[in-house]
Formats: sequence, C-alpha cells, structure tokens
Amino acid sequence: MKIQPIKHLAVLIIVLLFTSCYDRDIIDSKEFNHSIPTVENLQCTNDGNSVKLTWDIPSTIPDDIKRPIEVQIQVVENDIYRQKVTLAEVNPGKATINVDADKKYRFIVKLQGFIKDESRAVGESEKVVSASAIVEK
Repeated sequence: MKIQPIKHLAVLIIVLLFTSCYDRDIIDSKEFNHSIPTVENLQCTNDGNSVKLTWDIPSTIPDDIKRPIEVQIQVVENDIYRQKVTLAEVNPGKATINVDADKKYRFIVKLQGFIKDESRAVGESEKVVSASAIVEK
C-alpha cells in the first residue's frame, strides 16, 4: 500500500521539474526591428485554364534589406496548399499559373528578403517575410 503514495510523489516531482525549467526573459528579450511591406495592387485575371497575377513592389523597402528581394506565391486549390512559386523581384510583377477552371483557388503573395550582414544582430534570423496579400479566383 505504500507504493501508491510514492508513485504520486514521483509524478508530482517530475511535473514540477518540467514546468519550472525555462527562463521566459530570454524569449521575451528578443527584438526584431526589420520588416518588409506587403505587395501593392495585387490583381487576378482569369483566362480559362490559367490565371494571371499582377502586383507592384512597394517603394518603401528598407535599406537594411538586400536587393533584389523574392516574391513567394502560394497556390491553394480547394483549401489545400498545392504549390509554392518563388520569383525574382520585378516591378511590376506578374505570373501566369495554370489552374483547373472548375476548382476554387486562392493565391497568397508575400515578399521575402534577407537582412544585410552589417544590419543584423548576432543570433538574429537573416530572412524577413512580409504579411500576406491574398486574392481568390
């Protein structure tokens, strides 16, 4: 009968060890002062079995981002991610994507850039991704 209290005590000690073994200050102290604006004027033109996407690259990209930046297009078919296309920076941007005319599509466009070495702090990520611009067919 003494085995039950020992098991409960052991479980309690293990739970307490795992819940109190991290320093939240280290996580909260990370500041990341780099950003890229979202693409502008995103438009979708349907042309049968293909879709033409057009957008503008904002002129307000910070100087601490290496040029050229990349444009990522995620293709979502019937709420399932089907492909990701990465293109080099061209202004105005455009892409033609083959689609099935009978299905519903959503296109998520983001800008991705890399921080210049002299602007990046030690341990900081070098990649910066903009917020999403979304258009549907």
